[in-house]
Amino acid sequence: MNAIVRTLQLSDWPLAAKFTAAFVTALLIPTLVIGVISQNLFQTAGVEALRADLNQDGSYHAENIQKEMTQVLGTMSQLAGQDALVTLLRADSPMADDVTQAASLMQGTLTVTDLMVRLRLIDTSGNLEASASDIDGPVQNVSANNRLLFDQAENALVQGRFQSALVYDDSGTTLVEFSYAVRDTQGNVLGFLVATFNNALLLDNLVADNLTILRPEGRSVSASQIPYYSYLITPGDRPIRFNRVEFSQVVERSLSYRTAVDRAFGEQNGVSQYTLGTDPGEVMGFYTTIPDPTNQAQALFAYVVEVPLSGLSAPLLGGFGGPRLFVLGLGLLSIVGVLVAFFHQSITRPLTTLRQAVQGAAHGNYEHSVPSAQRADEIGELSAAFVDMRAQMQTLIGDLEARIAARARDISATQDVSRVAATQRNLQNLLDQVVELVVEKFPSIYHAQVFLVDVDGRRATLRASTGQAGQLLLLRGHALTVGSVSVIGQATGQGERILVRNTAASPIHSPNEFLPETRAEMAIPLRIGSRVIGALDVQSKQVNPFDEDEISILQTLADQVAVGIENARLYQESTQRVTEIDRANRQATVRAWQEFIYGQRQQELSSQSGRITGEDLSGLRRRAVEESRIVIGEPTSHGTTPIAVPIQLRGQILGAVEWEIPSGELNENKLQLAQELAGRLAVSLDNARLIQESRRNAERERVVNAISAKLTPQTEISEILQTAVREVGQALRAPQVSIRLHRLTPDEKPAASSNGSAKTIPSKSLQGQE
Repeated sequence: MNAIVRTLQLSDWPLAAKFTAAFVTALLIPTLVIGVISQNLFQTAGVEALRADLNQDGSYHAENIQKEMTQVLGTMSQLAGQDALVTLLRADSPMADDVTQAASLMQGTLTVTDLMVRLRLIDTSGNLEASASDIDGPVQNVSANNRLLFDQAENALVQGRFQSALVYDDSGTTLVEFSYAVRDTQGNVLGFLVATFNNALLLDNLVADNLTILRPEGRSVSASQIPYYSYLITPGDRPIRFNRVEFSQVVERSLSYRTAVDRAFGEQNGVSQYTLGTDPGEVMGFYTTIPDPTNQAQALFAYVVEVPLSGLSAPLLGGFGGPRLFVLGLGLLSIVGVLVAFFHQSITRPLTTLRQAVQGAAHGNYEHSVPSAQRADEIGELSAAFVDMRAQMQTLIGDLEARIAARARDISATQDVSRVAATQRNLQNLLDQVVELVVEKFPSIYHAQVFLVDVDGRRATLRASTGQAGQLLLLRGHALTVGSVSVIGQATGQGERILVRNTAASPIHSPNEFLPETRAEMAIPLRIGSRVIGALDVQSKQVNPFDEDEISILQTLADQVAVGIENARLYQESTQRVTEIDRANRQATVRAWQEFIYGQRQQELSSQSGRITGEDLSGLRRRAVEESRIVIGEPTSHGTTPIAVPIQLRGQILGAVEWEIPSGELNENKLQLAQELAGRLAVSLDNARLIQESRRNAERERVVNAISAKLTPQTEISEILQTAVREVGQALRAPQVSIRLHRLTPDEKPAASSNGSAKTIPSKSLQGQE
């Protein structure tokens, strides 16, 4: 009994059963099925009825246009055989009565038929001989149009035809005209009869006033309820369109696609559905060609009738309204209401409650109620799974928050070490701050120290250590051999991280009497490329305190410390080199100027300008040179204040410049100007010295080259010696020059003289005097 009751409870049904019941209920509604089928059948029947009626009506009007054009040619054939026209064209100088008789005959023809509105008679030279018209206003007699028609008729004669047709635009009006050759009894062509077709007949055939569509029960929809349009268009690259004025815009859009026109000129006459963009959209069109009645092998027009299918919806559904539509709609709404209530009660409400519980969990509320997990369907299973997931998620979030806090601490430590490594240039200060930060930021580490490998790479010496134990180790110069059986020795020797999780069970850990509480130790090598420069050593009072994340962070810190150590070393080396270069530049500057002044045969170089007051400024000058700054003296009795400015070049004092400036004008600007002028003076003096040295070097090189040029052509030793004595004496302006050559025995070696030249037994000497 309980099983039967549970089976009848909708809440215990599987979702598939619930959906199946709802869909079966909806599909069994016969009214809805019949209505849908009826609508489709009616729509199809209406479209087919439209297709048949459009084909019938379009064919009728196309045939009517052809028939009327053929009648025009028949009338022109009868008129062209009249004697009055032949007599007028045959006469070289036609009489006025002949012209009047021919015009009256043509006017009478226009009176008895409405197919033509104008007749013209043209001779074989293209001249207008006579005309008649039913159009208000003067008869058209433009020579350009006469010539165009005449050329068309001449071309037809060349092709063996005595009649031709022409469609052209005359001042905004589309004209259709036919020509017929006027011949005498011998068959000679005397001229051409030209007829203008009545455009009103074309307009009549472009209005399908009897288009109807049959609906079920014999009802019909009149043509005025179904919008449509039609038009004629000529073939060629520059076609001429003929349509009613009210259809101009929609015909323009239709011609932009040329679907029906291309099919018509492609001899695909008939009715079909096609799309013309978004406006008018899908249309049903009738299209056919209207052949040239004077040449059946050539198309004169394409005739197109198009009906936008979007305009058929209301007419086609007109018979489907009334009480039956109301009853069907009411029944459908009732069924939908039942289905909506069913799905809402059994599915929507439980899912909404579950969604709210999910949203509450997303915002940290893990106590929101959920649908009963005791339900036997999928929603009950989903609720139970959600409750389990929510409990696991709460546990995971707590663990994640703890890990995030640890990672934030690690990131902070990394940032602090990076900042110290980037800003600290003193190596010892850098190492001391790093070990203190490691102990401060990592609670599991109670001691940290840094070892650096010596230059010879044999020993790792302790350079920084924390706590009192660290100070004692530093005082005794604690060091370990690289590669020894110790944590530091192995780390620096192998270049790999050494981790001792439990010192009591490790063979490589070396106990230290100053650090008896150590239970775990890790040494990370400090590497610059492939070179190991030291190791970062950390120790803990706990067994196995380092997890993978903490090891990774400490490895990163060690890499940053290595870079900071290398940067500090490079900075110290660069500072030392800059100091050495500066000292070398100073020495070079002093030596160059000493040599220059010595070359001038003077103790010092000086120059004076202006009014000499006789004041002794030597003491002021010495102070400026010794103190390397501007020195201001006491005011003199002449109302001036002496100042001395050192002349500095590349940090070296060359001398000083003294000024006596009126006491009232001495200010900070004057002092800055004096210092800048002294700086410019130092540069100018050094440039002048360099120029003089380069000139002396050039002169010396010129003299040497000149003497070498005179010695080179000589082949005799005596001549070479004589030339050398003479040229050297002239170059040096020496009153006497001697060149001595010495001879050595095989066992004799030259002995060094006091000036460094070799002495041997003289064998030959040559002297010269200036």
